[in-house]
Amino acid sequence: MKRFFAAVLITTLFTACGGEKETATKVAQQANNEFKVIPLTIESEKRKLSDLIESIEVLGLEETDEGLLSGVYNFSQANNRLVFPSGTKGDVFVYTDQGKFISTFNRQGDGPEEYGLLQSFWVKNDTLFVHDSQRGSVNQYDIDGKYLGQLKLNVKPTHLYPYQDGYVGDMSGKLINDSLKFNLVFYDEQLNVIGMENPYKDVIPFPIVTTLNSLAGYGNDLLYKEIFSDTVFIIEDDVVRPLLKIDFGGQYLWNNEKMRANGQMAMEGIQKGDKVWIFNPKVGESKIYLNFNTGFTEAVWLMIDRDSGEYVQIDVKKNAGENYTFSPIRWNGDVLLASLNSFDLAELIREIGAENTTFKQGSTLESIESSENPVLLWVKFKEF
Repeated sequence: MKRFFAAVLITTLFTACGGEKETATKVAQQANNEFKVIPLTIESEKRKLSDLIESIEVLGLEETDEGLLSGVYNFSQANNRLVFPSGTKGDVFVYTDQGKFISTFNRQGDGPEEYGLLQSFWVKNDTLFVHDSQRGSVNQYDIDGKYLGQLKLNVKPTHLYPYQDGYVGDMSGKLINDSLKFNLVFYDEQLNVIGMENPYKDVIPFPIVTTLNSLAGYGNDLLYKEIFSDTVFIIEDDVVRPLLKIDFGGQYLWNNEKMRANGQMAMEGIQKGDKVWIFNPKVGESKIYLNFNTGFTEAVWLMIDRDSGEYVQIDVKKNAGENYTFSPIRWNGDVLLASLNSFDLAELIREIGAENTTFKQGSTLESIESSENPVLLWVKFKEF
């Protein structure tokens, strides 16, 4: 089944100007949503992270005996609360949007009301949804961790993401429908399959599964990037189309057909470490924060201007020589949400200037420095 899814005079002047600005914004967004190829190279100009930042807004996360966090790499926001996993043991933490600790729970286990792997999650109203790809289920809990029910998936995707009144799943190259390889599956609210799409015609023959969700929110739409592809697709109004191609040319491992066809040769190519084999772009309205690997350990970060295609390599080193623990989470318009270790904040503020730093209500530098918990940042970047 195939699913197919843009004074009176003063008042008048302000209205006209406002309408022009709104129209200009829409035109710019539409232009950015047209398919574009962005050529990149492994070697590029380097600039310090702090030199690229225009301003930050900071939220500290209160540390308590129960609310001791190892990191924040994603969060869902609903009803003035922040909900996120932290660590690798299945813990879920709930904070106010002013950073005050509320509660924590853990329902990881082998029981019928538990999740085996806390991978994809989201909050809707007061309900937490946890997608367990290993068991092919979506468990529902209230904000205190009380079990509310479960939905089973007949077609079990590796990654799942809510979309409109249903969901989209990524099969990560697993065979479904006999010999047809559908990458994307569309589900209704009860997780019944209502459509399939195959935007990638050539899938890497040896699937590698990561915990990184291949689906991401993009305004009212979704973005989808298969792990070894160089193309980002947009899902809008149930239509799947290419949005961006990140073109490393001959420096991209998978442009070599022999690598695509031979797993052992590909592993040797990755270990050699001279070509890009995997990259993760976080796509915003005007910029892309991208990291790529040329081996199993070597990682490089880039900031890309979507309009001009210009880019710089991000030097994440602090003045002291160590790296900032800067973890991008997602874009909200042209602001990047990220987390940072609390002990890095003072130095980052010194580098960008205190006049370019604001604290959300309830947060102060003093309280943050006395805590081991990471902080959340809303980062505005300079034009370049």
